[in-house]
Amino acid sequence: MVDTITTFLTGVQEHEILEGYKGYIDNTLDFSATNATTLAIVQALKVGAGMWVDNVKLRVVTGQGATLTAKVGDGAGDDSWDASANLETAGATSQGTDATDAYVHGGKYYADADTIDITMLTAATLVDTAVVHIKAEYTRHTT
Repeated sequence: MVDTITTFLTGVQEHEILEGYKGYIDNTLDFSATNATTLAIVQALKVGAGMWVDNVKLRVVTGQGATLTAKVGDGAGDDSWDASANLETAGATSQGTDATDAYVHGGKYYADADTIDITMLTAATLVDTAVVHIKAEYTRHTT
């Protein structure tokens, strides 16, 4: 059975409005406080209905120190934002690329609320050290 971790959604996610309609949501995921296993789905960001997410970026604050790769997606595609993110080393960054990630060109419009998720792919051990900052830039579309 695959674990789905929702703990990080209960924390504070920043919403910064830029120019009245653009903004970002971000969250810091501390796996030393909430551990994850290989194939765990970590719901990282809440995306509101009517948001057009332009891109999603990851920055590793504290590396796992052992093999740890992940993919970033949503309810429609578990790797649509980033098919391969390395979470082993502090300072590493990741975002989607042209070759493998469906939402890279043009982003994605979310008509309904959803979450942006990180799925742990290969972990040498329990994910219990990494701290990852995730950020999504969006444009608010309302009718």
